[in-house]
Amino acid sequence: MSIPLTGPVTLAQLQTEFGGTDPVSMNEYYRGGAFVPDSVRNAGIPTSGAISLEQFRGSSKTATVTYAIIGGGGAGGFGVGDGGEGNRGTFGASGQNSSISGSGVQTITAAGGAGGQNCGGERGQTGFPGQSTFYGSGGAGGALNSNGSAAPSTSYGAGGGGGGGDDGSTYDAGGCSGFGGSAGTRLTGTVEVVYGTELSITIGNGGGTNAVGFQGGAGAKGYCVISWDGNTSTFTSSGTVTLT
Repeated sequence: MSIPLTGPVTLAQLQTEFGGTDPVSMNEYYRGGAFVPDSVRNAGIPTSGAISLEQFRGSSKTATVTYAIIGGGGAGGFGVGDGGEGNRGTFGASGQNSSISGSGVQTITAAGGAGGQNCGGERGQTGFPGQSTFYGSGGAGGALNSNGSAAPSTSYGAGGGGGGGDDGSTYDAGGCSGFGGSAGTRLTGTVEVVYGTELSITIGNGGGTNAVGFQGGAGAKGYCVISWDGNTSTFTSSGTVTLT
């Protein structure tokens, strides 16, 4: 909500938007005081002295924050050079969660992706690719007897590629390949945040490689972008931003 740009402005509207005590009085609503945030949007409201209802047109206690956030991608599962079926039911490392939090804000959490199954494929298969995201492709699966590729760093939240298996020979039974990692969950939406609130952004890492056989590739880390009132902040690592 905000105070309308046209039509009458009343003390009741100020109290509804900013809060206040009864009986309502104009001297409660100086910018930077107990009720009106000292924000760019409220710059026309004085901090002291003469004050009028007209100075509140377009002012607001809260900003509408638009966000997109994704968790880290899961790592690819490993492949092996001989056998490997006993490794099924084990998985590469999962990606970590990403989140947005702040005072008065319900935490928004984007889950990290699951790791790919180790030796999930048949013997003599190449590794399986990691899951792609809105931002780009996952890591490539490994060729026979080769590691899977990490998801590209700008494919935020994408899964790593699975390690390749082994084709076998007369004296070698061959080995199973790994499945690709899953992508992190991507969330988008809007949230109302009081001006002056510091938002904490946590960016989850992608799942890391393992040291067994033909390794699965690492997943890509998460990402977040938020915007409000023409401002945009992007995060490829954890950080904070204050809404002004």
